[in-house]
Amino acid sequence: MTENIFLIALVIMAIIALNTKKLRRAVVYLGVFSLISSFVYLLYGAPDVAIAEAIIGSTITTVLYLVALRKYKVFSIYYTNDSHFQDIRLVKSKSPFLYNLETFLIKREMEPQIIYSREPIETILAQEKFDLAIHHTDDDIWIYGCAEDYQIDALEDYLLSNHGDLNIHLTRCEEGADNES
Repeated sequence: MTENIFLIALVIMAIIALNTKKLRRAVVYLGVFSLISSFVYLLYGAPDVAIAEAIIGSTITTVLYLVALRKYKVFSIYYTNDSHFQDIRLVKSKSPFLYNLETFLIKREMEPQIIYSREPIETILAQEKFDLAIHHTDDDIWIYGCAEDYQIDALEDYLLSNHGDLNIHLTRCEEGADNES
């Protein structure tokens, strides 16, 4: 019975790891997969293999992957809108623009980190570190990004081809002392 539970957990973790969009989560899921497999080896009477799997598979490999992924670009996006009292979950679920933006960045091997903020866009532009700042009004979408960032050019082409019906205004900001964008 216990063996069946662990085997089912292995299959579930493998499927989750393969279907996740974010690499960091996939690495963590693979670490958990490896840890569960070490328990399976222990249940089948192979303690030496279980120890090797636990040490090499679930710890060393996971740590090495996570260290390697530190070089992987996390793309920070600040998102604000005019309706300050709107629920953030509603904004995320009802915005095909944000979903398409995330999909675009994932295809370019970047990990989008969308930060929903209630602060005014001027405060974000002056103080926060971001790659993109998006201010969504009822009629327009204002996007602020770094003038030197090559991703902005590709993003502009993508937005024009896929969201030409929206009033999108792209502004390239100069790199500032407080802003990494």
